[in-house]
Amino acid sequence: MKFNKLDLILEVKLRNLNLIFYLIAFLIVIIPGAIVVITDVPFSSAFTKISIGISMFLVLIGKVLSVLKKDKGDKNIAVDMSFIIGILIAFIAYVLR
Repeated sequence: MKFNKLDLILEVKLRNLNLIFYLIAFLIVIIPGAIVVITDVPFSSAFTKISIGISMFLVLIGKVLSVLKKDKGDKNIAVDMSFIIGILIAFIAYVLR
């Protein structure tokens, strides 16, 4: 496993970026859900669809970044790739529905 200068820079800059994407996606779903539970006033279906779509997209980006990090480290990426394909199919089906 060889690392060049660019790999080191990418590792330092992207170290916790996928975790940040996961956290933002979680908050995009949880905060509106908590508001609905507290106020008993539901959001419109367009807002719900957009927020869930953005959350799925952020999880997808975070997973792609983790696969890129694993690819540099010569680790097995089969499980992550199957997760990416599954969430991509679910995202496309959700958007087209």
